[in-house]
Amino acid sequence: MNIKGEYRDILSRNGDMLMDTGWKSNTIVADYGRFLAALMKKDFEGLAVGIEYMAVGGGSEGAAKFKGRVERFFDGELEPEDEWVWAKKIDADYMIYLDERDNDVSDPTNKLAITVEFGQNEPPGDTSKLKEFALLGIYEDSGTFNTEKMFFINYVSHGLITKYADAKLDRTIILTFPFEEVIS
Repeated sequence: MNIKGEYRDILSRNGDMLMDTGWKSNTIVADYGRFLAALMKKDFEGLAVGIEYMAVGGGSEGAAKFKGRVERFFDGELEPEDEWVWAKKIDADYMIYLDERDNDVSDPTNKLAITVEFGQNEPPGDTSKLKEFALLGIYEDSGTFNTEKMFFINYVSHGLITKYADAKLDRTIILTFPFEEVIS
């Protein structure tokens, strides 16, 4: 199955659009296959599991190094020499199914749109220099994140986006899970 990932960033400030990247491809990473296998095996039985967070960061060294930094972020063990990283929980209301014409539909389809809004002071601080992001599935056990059960779905290293505290960044990702229709 050749999963297609696309993303679009819109940066605005005081209601004025500063940037629109248009639609770009992103990379579906190997971790996604492990995540799907764990779902099929029911390794998460009794837990609500799916895409939970979007992590953002200031590096550009690839998915494996970013994943290590995200693990250290959740474990509270970021090192001073680490590029910054931050993660935002994604509300399920901002994940919608799309039909073949990209219209919102209520029944499951093979297309999922995820929109994450980074509002005022997200990520924390005056200025964030974003260079990478990933969607991830992770679950909590009694309020603690189990980073051994954290999976990257996709990863993008992109050009610099400078987000000031009073700006808003809307990032939309569309994942398409293609299938072949069996004709009998």
